[in-house]
Amino acid sequence: MIFRNIISIAFSICLCFSCQTKSKDKKEPAEEPVVKKESSIAFDFEHPAKRWALSDSLLEVSGIAWTGENKIMAIEDFRPLLYNLSLGDSLATITEKIPFKETSKEKYDIEDLALIKDTVFALYSHGKLFKIWTEKKKLMVDEIKLDLDKANNTEGLAYDPVTGNLLIACKNESAMEDEKKSTRSVFEFDTKSNILKPEPFLLIHEKEFKEVAGEKIQFFPSAIAVHPATHDIYVMSTKETKCLAQFTHEGQLKAFSYLDKEMLPQPEGICFDSNGNLYISTEGRHGKPAYIYKFLPKNQ
Repeated sequence: MIFRNIISIAFSICLCFSCQTKSKDKKEPAEEPVVKKESSIAFDFEHPAKRWALSDSLLEVSGIAWTGENKIMAIEDFRPLLYNLSLGDSLATITEKIPFKETSKEKYDIEDLALIKDTVFALYSHGKLFKIWTEKKKLMVDEIKLDLDKANNTEGLAYDPVTGNLLIACKNESAMEDEKKSTRSVFEFDTKSNILKPEPFLLIHEKEFKEVAGEKIQFFPSAIAVHPATHDIYVMSTKETKCLAQFTHEGQLKAFSYLDKEMLPQPEGICFDSNGNLYISTEGRHGKPAYIYKFLPKNQ
């Protein structure tokens, strides 16, 4: 009898050990990474490090791109011209004007630009890209029609160093039938095939802002930039609300900041330098010139 009880106890122990081993061997589903949401973006927007006034020909400045130490390329709404700028003490001096289309009666609304090595891309608001480069000292220009149009209002353009492609932000309609009218989209342009990918790279939903801004925000993208180190995506909005949203490269909203509308009455250009400092351009308003501002991270 005692021998039987010992065998029964031993069997129960083995069975229990077997169940625990199987439980440990069972793989738990991988948890999605948690993105810490901050209430504001970690740049000092109240105290710009520098400010440069632009000439009257750039009163309607609509896009900027960093080209090197104290140098920026700019574009404005109405003329198909690239402007190379040198950033001085308080003025951004035009060092070169590069026309990439013949001036005609055609009306332009060129909203942004981006650089990939020696090639410049300029974005037309009606869903078109101008690809500009030099070949045997001759300026070459290709016009690339996108599967987007005036209703989408393509306003933001940025180079993405992660993919080697371009990101295009739509200010108005998202081009997605199942999305709400308030949803905004960012598409990816494949620079090798010269084709716009059909699915959005990023969707911006109005309700997302409640957690970081405390309220729903009507968001109208006017510019986009990718941070050179973190690869976070920064999308700026103008219209009634002047603000900036920071997303992870995977498209999760990370932080949000309002922008001073007195300082930046019509912010439409954004870029980073190689050190991760942020530059924002604003059109001239109320008799004041257009400006470019430099903002430093708060930990500097």
